[in-house]
Amino acid sequence: MDEIPSWCSVTEQADFFNEPNEHAALDDPIRTALREMILARDAATPRHMQRELGPSDVAHPCMRRMAYGITEADRSNPPFDPLASIIGTATHTWLESAAQHANKVLGYDRWITERRVEVAPGLSGSCDLYDYETKTVIDWKVPGTLRFAKYKKDPGPVYKTQVQMYGLGFTRAGLDVETVAIAFVPRGKTLRSMHVWSAPYDEAVAQQAVARRQAVIEMMDEFDVEKNPDRFQWFPTSPYDCEFCPWWSPRPSTGLQCDGKETTQGK
Repeated sequence: MDEIPSWCSVTEQADFFNEPNEHAALDDPIRTALREMILARDAATPRHMQRELGPSDVAHPCMRRMAYGITEADRSNPPFDPLASIIGTATHTWLESAAQHANKVLGYDRWITERRVEVAPGLSGSCDLYDYETKTVIDWKVPGTLRFAKYKKDPGPVYKTQVQMYGLGFTRAGLDVETVAIAFVPRGKTLRSMHVWSAPYDEAVAQQAVARRQAVIEMMDEFDVEKNPDRFQWFPTSPYDCEFCPWWSPRPSTGLQCDGKETTQGK
């Protein structure tokens, strides 16, 4: 699936994700039943039912976005089409089986798959892969063509921080971590195109994210945002992929909307 253009308005994004099928009537009963079946199963997945933020959420540099997420603030944008996520989840499951098969062939466990690790008290997540041989934490990503090209140049702050947080989780679990890596498997290309970004494990990066989360929690209490939602505007913002944020709006009209412009804390 094509990526959303960064200039799309909220309405245009909704149109993008609800593009009609030109080759089938929209009221086709079989098409409708299949689509509803897929959407219902997607809505029932554990990731969509979770209430606490995980490393992928906390890794984002925007404190306002994190505050919205922690309080489960009403979203101002329609949900994105789930197909890319569904494909990514299915690919992760297959890749997990590939690592388990490799362990069976080797006769010993080189790879740890889907290990849930605690990054900090109250903050945990499931990491895709750990390699005993190289002491590397690995996170799979399955991007579309445009995003794949972007991530080959730079995975960006969210993914790089997320995998460092998994590294911290593994060290807290007693395993040695020397390297963190992100393996990008493109949805629209061949396996030969797979790109792997790696870096030395840096606990400081992970601890900065943990400290940012704690700061947001303390600010939420100080601002009493649940009773005063307009005070979400007091949280500083760090724009990154804002067009994918559930609370982004080019023309915010409430405290539960944000235009993505960088701000510092202010009352």
